[in-house]
Amino acid sequence: MPDLIGRSRAEVFKIMHDAGLYFVTRGPGSAHGTWVVVTAQSPKPGTVIAWHGEATVAVTTQLPRGPRPVPRLIGLSRAGVYAAMRRAQLYFNTSGPGSANGTWVVVTAQSPAPGTVVPWHGLVDVRVTTQRTTPAKPPKKPVVAPSTVISGPDFKIGVATWYSYIPGYCATWYLPKGTRITVHDLTTGRSLTCIIRDRLDHIGNRVVDLSETQFSELAPLAQGVIDVKVTW
Repeated sequence: MPDLIGRSRAEVFKIMHDAGLYFVTRGPGSAHGTWVVVTAQSPKPGTVIAWHGEATVAVTTQLPRGPRPVPRLIGLSRAGVYAAMRRAQLYFNTSGPGSANGTWVVVTAQSPAPGTVVPWHGLVDVRVTTQRTTPAKPPKKPVVAPSTVISGPDFKIGVATWYSYIPGYCATWYLPKGTRITVHDLTTGRSLTCIIRDRLDHIGNRVVDLSETQFSELAPLAQGVIDVKVTW
């Protein structure tokens, strides 16, 4: 379960969509979609829930005036910093190349550190520069599962999900029960074996449902879906 407290409507929708989770809102502005910030949530952040599970989110139409965590500003552009600090209702002071005439383009350091709790309208010192550094390229994924299943004589490529089931056993729609399969995580290269004991519906590019115990060996349960190659 992601941490939603202090997040705006747009942030909550994106975070929950990316996590494969649903949510319902309670509180001022929830009935008409006019709320602006989350004040509480259930389950609490970090709780492991099922894929497409639902959270209850307390919201309000007014940003609270109490202490709040400092947002992460490092790597943000000028526009990004102004937006983040406006949402957090905090002030900031810049130093470094381009700070005097407003020509800086990116943040290189900040004090206090991200996550530090400061008073409402507190001041954050931001180190900036006029040169944007090129971010390192992320590691290349070996294979990305397509939107439809790719099949071969002894393999299928698609996605894996999880459900509450017996550890060591799994479900497919294309192999007989009792078949031992190997599930390869295409992102990390990790793999595991399980025995088919259940059936799942042939939906989209899903090729296997793992028990929650075995899915957690490949990825966090909150991720919900991973790209895999199933061999037998």
